[in-house]
Amino acid sequence: MAVLVWLLIPVAGGLVAGVWSAWAVRHRTGAGGIADAAGVRGYDRFRAAMERSPFPSAGRAPADG
Repeated sequence: MAVLVWLLIPVAGGLVAGVWSAWAVRHRTGAGGIADAAGVRGYDRFRAAMERSPFPSAGRAPADG
């Protein structure tokens, strides 16, 4: 009987691991899609801001005067 109890421990651990892994890889729906879209829009705004130069003559050779 004691052998069956010791066998039950890894079997229960395997079942718990299986349930956890199924929960961890589930397809999330609902607010997750909205949050992802907001993150992409924020990244696009950030990238556009980084592409703009704070100086009007950046990237051009200085004028000889």
